Amino acid sequence: MTSASAATVAWNVLSYLLYAALVIVGGYQVWLSLFFGMATDACYDSACDASYNVWPAMITMWVGVAAVLLVTVIVMMRKSSQGNVVIGWPFLGLLGLGFVYVIADTVLH
Repeated sequence: MTSASAATVAWNVLSYLLYAALVIVGGYQVWLSLFFGMATDACYDSACDASYNVWPAMITMWVGVAAVLLVTVIVMMRKSSQGNVVIGWPFLGLLGLGFVYVIADTVLH
């Protein structure tokens, strides 16, 4: 094993550890989505009732988190099998999870 391939392996091991942290963040987001119903409880006026948006927002969060995690791991596995360093993909996945949260929050409100 040359020093360049050893460095690539080391960076990729770190990348997959970051991906494991990304899975934890995604799980936390899914757990937080279970509280979306409480976000609509503060409104007592029927004109601002958004409780009908709770399930679509939760499903948006669940599907979005699953899609981001799945795409991220597929791309990471494909690129690392080709010998590329994949350290940036967990960070792009984190950005994707942020977008998923913003979209789910928009659906909720």
